Amino acid sequence: MTWIRQEDVGMPGIISSMSINPGMMEAVRNLNQAISFGASELTRVQEESIAVAVSVINKCRY
Repeated sequence: MTWIRQEDVGMPGIISSMSINPGMMEAVRNLNQAISFGASELTRVQEESIAVAVSVINKCRY
């Protein structure tokens, strides 16, 4: 969103949109990393594919 001030922090857009509050951004990034990938029997590629499919269905730009 162009009206939100966002720093280039080298992270996905949904997390970089929190760059105005670095503590919150880091906490969300750590939570996402802890629960999103590697916590199941699926491979990283399978998990990412599911995440992309859900984002497309939800019309999410991230």
